[in-house]
Amino acid sequence: MKLNLSLFTVCFFILVSCNAPSTEQASSENTTQANSGQKLPSITLEIMQKLFDKCDYVDYLFYDTNFSMSMNNKASIQQTLTHVAENVAVLDPNCKSIGRVFYEIEGQTEIEAEIYFSNQCQYFVFMKNQKPIYANNITAAGVTHFNNIFKQAEQMGK
Repeated sequence: MKLNLSLFTVCFFILVSCNAPSTEQASSENTTQANSGQKLPSITLEIMQKLFDKCDYVDYLFYDTNFSMSMNNKASIQQTLTHVAENVAVLDPNCKSIGRVFYEIEGQTEIEAEIYFSNQCQYFVFMKNQKPIYANNITAAGVTHFNNIFKQAEQMGK
């Protein structure tokens, strides 16, 4: 499965400009909101189950890179959902969001999440109507996944 996921990830890299105004605006607005020191609950099992059953498109936008990533393969989408840990994240006001992931069902964004990924912070802050509502850590498999994505992107950029 890891080989399929890695192969899938490589196949679905789409190089885009990171100068999109909406991406920068979202990063600026939501980094401030999520870093306000507030405590957020874990995403609900019902939402995760709905995403697992019905999500048909996932789009990752990374703010300070020259790529994004999208997927529409059901098994790959379900695999990425396993990167959301059950435990609640402790929000660190010193951390900055590196991007946003959009989970879609039949062309509509069901929920989106700011991605915090650094040595100090590894969590998702889930957003609804541009407001942070849930926060969950990234699993060890998710950390490996993101490290692989950035490593592959770096190699593609050379």
